[in-house]
Amino acid sequence: MTATHKFIVRTEMRDSPTMSAGAMADAAKAKGKKVEVVTIGDLFPKPPQAEVEGWLAALIADAKKPANASDEKFKTIRDAAKIYAYSETTGLPSLRAAAAECFTRDTGLAATSADVCIGTGGKGALNGALAVFKAGDAVLLAAPGWPTNYDMFPAGVKLVELATGDGILRADVVKEALAKYPEPAAILINAPCNPTGANYTPEEREAFFSVVATETKNTLVLSDDPYGKLLFDRTPYIIGQVLQRGAIENDLFAKGRVAVFRTVSKEYGLAGLRVGMIISKNKAMVASLKKWNECRGGGMGVEDQLKAQAALMYGDGFIERTVAALAEKRALLLDGIKALAHADVEAPRGTIYCWVNFAGLKGLTVPSTLSETGEAYTIDSPASMMRYLVNVAGVCGVPGGPFYAPDSPSAPTDWHARITFCGELEQLKNVVANLAASEQLLKAANSQAA
Repeated sequence: MTATHKFIVRTEMRDSPTMSAGAMADAAKAKGKKVEVVTIGDLFPKPPQAEVEGWLAALIADAKKPANASDEKFKTIRDAAKIYAYSETTGLPSLRAAAAECFTRDTGLAATSADVCIGTGGKGALNGALAVFKAGDAVLLAAPGWPTNYDMFPAGVKLVELATGDGILRADVVKEALAKYPEPAAILINAPCNPTGANYTPEEREAFFSVVATETKNTLVLSDDPYGKLLFDRTPYIIGQVLQRGAIENDLFAKGRVAVFRTVSKEYGLAGLRVGMIISKNKAMVASLKKWNECRGGGMGVEDQLKAQAALMYGDGFIERTVAALAEKRALLLDGIKALAHADVEAPRGTIYCWVNFAGLKGLTVPSTLSETGEAYTIDSPASMMRYLVNVAGVCGVPGGPFYAPDSPSAPTDWHARITFCGELEQLKNVVANLAASEQLLKAANSQAA
């Protein structure tokens, strides 16, 4: 039986675990410790400014071609005189048309601009669209999973956390959960998964949707997919094929029972634009984001939306280069972790994170000579594990506990740390070297004590 935990969404907001981990690193730095902070998933290197401007120039040039005069993604493009005017609250019509076309191309799920609404980043799109749910609604989701999952639904929504180990809801787990919690309002999937990097094979994904189709009548599937084509498990990597979906998912999407959330922040390295979107034939969810933009979200900048549109239409070359660069960084970090005696990791199949299990540190003593306080301590909890990693190893990831519901029984026993590998290559080399050197010091100290 898969462990389940019920969590009722609260009104108060929590501190970001990423920012909290960064605060630990800041405290160590203030005492003179050099710490490699690998908490935030922000791609580096970014697309050069000249490349982004080239995408935008191509968009503007193509919009002027007579052959494109009736094409919505060109026909409705903003002219220079309206660049600093308010955007439509659903997003620029040209961006919505381009998003629908590119989504259809990438996934095989047929979408139109009417199925798209733009939000202020991926979080804004999720918060706005998920406002359609109400207190008492039940939503199934996997743990470990993105910490914001527990905060972005309206207060009173009942989240049923399924402790899957890798964050993937496979068919047997979902079928078992639906027998206990029939006809939930929604099932949330994040694939590839933040924090674990696990992903569905095409067969597993289709099997999941088959269970949803046969075991429920109205349940929505919320597919949070910010990493898109940043995948390492589709070989050979052919960018036009890596996100193609199966027939059952296609059918449910056409019936308005699937809502997909995308962003240009991860795939195109354009997090600062704050452009995300929902793509769905579920009219209530699309309308919910529109209302959110009008009443709470504030809307999106026109220039940023045009750059996002240009990236969707002309930026796949950047994604291909990025996947190749990330594969090199991923291999470096994996090899470094696997060389350690006290840590283990499963190779991530997507995203920009490794989910490193440091349970091998449990029970070891950090001697006074290595302790930042000058007093020895035993690594007997995930909290003391993080203390060791930051203050002794000089490596700060995000601890595993916050990737569960705030009061989940699984959280206190999770010995993982999420380490991002999308930063500088030299930084990752330092991370690997720091972990290896500190482990040798720890082993030597514990051998002497024994």
